[in-house]
Amino acid sequence: MANLIQSQPAYLLHSRPYRDTSLLVDFITQDFGRIRAVAKGVRSPKSRTRALLQPFIPLIINLSGKSELKTLGQVESQTNSVALKHKALFAAMYVNELLVRLIHKQESDIEIFSLYAETLIKLSVNAEIEPVLRSFELNLLELLGYGIDFSVLDELAKNDKRIHWYYFHHDSGFERVNEANAKTEKYFSNHALQQIADRNFIEPETQKSAKRLLRAAFSAHLGDKPLSSRNLFRKNNG
Repeated sequence: MANLIQSQPAYLLHSRPYRDTSLLVDFITQDFGRIRAVAKGVRSPKSRTRALLQPFIPLIINLSGKSELKTLGQVESQTNSVALKHKALFAAMYVNELLVRLIHKQESDIEIFSLYAETLIKLSVNAEIEPVLRSFELNLLELLGYGIDFSVLDELAKNDKRIHWYYFHHDSGFERVNEANAKTEKYFSNHALQQIADRNFIEPETQKSAKRLLRAAFSAHLGDKPLSSRNLFRKNNG
């Protein structure tokens, strides 16, 4: 990566205190993926940059440094932050945490950056956040190379319109199971899976199935450490 990065579109994903007056910050950038940097002196009362280092604000940033850990230079806002309230705010925090946990540092993917920006806008204007989140998760898995293969449904649809049940293996896909054993949340109907594949989350049962399926899909890549934002969302929404 270049020693000097100038005028790079970015969003702040996460920050934490660093030394006496600085922050350690994670950005998602348009051309360089996720970057970690030191924002020197921004916790000082005289700093004008601290107000801009908030999540969900479209930024233009300058970075410098030869190592993986960069130094943050000038920061400007492109527009005001996206208006996120209540459930949409917690959902956006969840999206941020997913990106921090799943995107390797300095792994560039402009499609992920665009997906993130579009998802923030959708969360701000849609009353129903579940369809937005599920679509984001499905698209993110595909962009990371972990996409869910729904092709088994194509073969089934050609020959059989009955309800069938499947178990999901994160490493090998869907396995057909005996209908008598399907009375459990571990399994998914072909109807729900087809709706998920089509990004059609209108039916409440499809939303529930999609949440279970995607939680199972992400668990293999997130490890044992729970998502802090998921617990926060649960506490604030019952």
